[in-house]
Amino acid sequence: MDPNIAFAIQEYREGTLRTTRVNAIREIPLRIVVNGRDVVSMQCTGIEPRFLVAGYLFSCGLIETAQDITAMDVTEDGPGITGIEVRVEIRGTPARLLGMSLTSGMGRDLLAQAETETPEGKPGLARIPLPAEPYLRPEKILDLVRELHARSTLYRLTRGCHNSSLCTAEDMLLFRSDIGRHNAIDTIVGQCLLENIGLRDKMIVSTGRIASEIVHKAVRAGIGVYVSVAVATSQAVETARRYDLTLIGNATEDTFWVYNDPGRLFS
Repeated sequence: MDPNIAFAIQEYREGTLRTTRVNAIREIPLRIVVNGRDVVSMQCTGIEPRFLVAGYLFSCGLIETAQDITAMDVTEDGPGITGIEVRVEIRGTPARLLGMSLTSGMGRDLLAQAETETPEGKPGLARIPLPAEPYLRPEKILDLVRELHARSTLYRLTRGCHNSSLCTAEDMLLFRSDIGRHNAIDTIVGQCLLENIGLRDKMIVSTGRIASEIVHKAVRAGIGVYVSVAVATSQAVETARRYDLTLIGNATEDTFWVYNDPGRLFS
């Protein structure tokens, strides 16, 4: 599926209108149904919906491992469906799933509950210890930010997406683009979940404002370092400090801000 669509438009330039063509990021509604219950409708590019859904369910605390997903059926533009519908069967029925129907793609309500609840004896967000590693060289963080921009071809084409990457302390392993920064991160986490890629010695380098729910996603996944080219909100900083997440923002090709670091940075 092509993630962008070309349109003929009118551009105003130097006192006159002229016809030109531009690329717009593709936006597709995605509906997630879990154990027969509507959970959320979100907008996305439609790229790798299985990874996105798995990552979303994990971030919200509805699953803990890939084995909790017993079935996943993806239907694109089927009868009576506009966009993508993903029907998922998971083990058990978490209490917060019962009777829940969301309309936002961000999952804030579920994330907030995942921070404090411990359903079925499983660890809540506050009980997930973050790893001491990776140990980072500041100059390598700048290299990874440069690589993030270099790989952002869809953004340069459409200017309508966010980008997120999974990195070690030295290399960029995965790169994803989507219309929302939440989706891009969930897609990476979901791919790691389904493909059994360990996260506890990794970090995320991303675009987009760092809000508290973004920090929740990183902590939930056991990622110890989050870097963004954008800035953080006050709640994001407070949450990062509460959970010992190394939080770096306003990252350019030659500078960045360290909002919190419990000892993962060294020069």
